[in-house]
Amino acid sequence: MSLAAETREAVRNRPVLFEALRAGVVNYTAAADSLDVDGDREAIATALRRFAADLDSDDATGDERSITVRLHSAIEIVDTEALLAVDGAGLAISNDASDGSPAIDADGQTAVRVSGDVDAQLLSAVVARLRVAEIPVDAAGSTSEAMVVIVPRRDGPTAVQLIEAVVAST
Repeated sequence: MSLAAETREAVRNRPVLFEALRAGVVNYTAAADSLDVDGDREAIATALRRFAADLDSDDATGDERSITVRLHSAIEIVDTEALLAVDGAGLAISNDASDGSPAIDADGQTAVRVSGDVDAQLLSAVVARLRVAEIPVDAAGSTSEAMVVIVPRRDGPTAVQLIEAVVAST
């Protein structure tokens, strides 16, 4: 395996460094020192610079995402027809409120549903941004057409704003 290939593999095993390379916020020499790659430090730093340049050109699609973000406060734990389900149990939009107002669930959770041009990369970015904002994510999932993030009800409006900001920046 070449030094460049070994360096790329070492970076892929460290997602934080991979994202930092993509964002262009890496001290290449320091990153070269931190990797467990045998070789000259400057050669490894050069391999990192080239890898970062390749990441920039791969990500430069110029396409904007087309999405819709909705907050669903009335959610409940269900066994079937779930908004988000894992291993047979899930959460769905509640239809229990007779006057059309959101039902209050015991767990105080709310769902933020994003539909449109979504993917796992967007879900990952959203979860990371919510973590930085100290908004706990109780559950999350995505398909090729929708993404759902379950957060505490009081954090729902802030989560919607943060998700919209993440979408605007990707």
